[in-house]
Amino acid sequence: MELGKRNKLIAKRYAPQGMYLEDAKGNEVLLPNSRLPKGHKIDEEMEVFVYRDSEERLIASLQLPFAEVGDFAVLEAKQNTSFGTFMDWGLDKQILVPFKEQHNPILEGSLCGVYIYIDELSERLVASARLERFVEKEPKDLEIGAEANLLLIEKTELGFLAIADNRYRGQIYHNEIFEPLKVGDKVKAHIRKVREDGKVDFLVQAMGVQNIEVNAQRILSRLEKDGGFLALNDKSSPEEIKDKLSMSKKTFKKAVGTLYKQRLINIDDKGLSLNK
Repeated sequence: MELGKRNKLIAKRYAPQGMYLEDAKGNEVLLPNSRLPKGHKIDEEMEVFVYRDSEERLIASLQLPFAEVGDFAVLEAKQNTSFGTFMDWGLDKQILVPFKEQHNPILEGSLCGVYIYIDELSERLVASARLERFVEKEPKDLEIGAEANLLLIEKTELGFLAIADNRYRGQIYHNEIFEPLKVGDKVKAHIRKVREDGKVDFLVQAMGVQNIEVNAQRILSRLEKDGGFLALNDKSSPEEIKDKLSMSKKTFKKAVGTLYKQRLINIDDKGLSLNK
């Protein structure tokens, strides 16, 4: 049985205060009368969330939170207290972000990116806004062009900071966003660049002209930078293509085909040119 996680447990016995559920190892947890579903049966499997109630007793709930232990999430601040800020995470009992886990005071009503974890000393479920403690500092096996799932956690002057695949940090830039986005949104993007500090730049797909894969976007950017012409085509050597665009000839041909089909470029014996 995992604290702060969804668990599939078996209904084993009734008690005056509710029903006890059991895991495969015989560990029990109470599902209170106030939360018992209609038509429940003994030996029935239930998916429940296991956490601690206001008296720190282990308890089960059919109500599922927005995020679990080990997840990054964007939550709304509901109440400031003398020891931290309580956030709405989808349960009756709100989750606390202690002051020591805040970079700056979290304002009531604001959205804040947090990480859910179990405090080792108190064994309580808590959240932290110090996300740098929980992301991978040097993410490995990242490939340019690979798809990632982003959670937008903060809006900045440059764009949005994001957590990718619930693992590492990155950002997308305002001048490369072609649809309305806000903090808390979950979007699909492609890895555009992995920086030396471990952060990653992403390109978000959008409708129309921007709905092209990241290598095609790279060619478009190079064409715009070079005045609308690039002396490369399908007869160019792999070495020339790699030197100018840092991609293989196979990738180049696929990206050029995408741009040509969308009538964004022209191709001739001299090279590629933007379609005006």
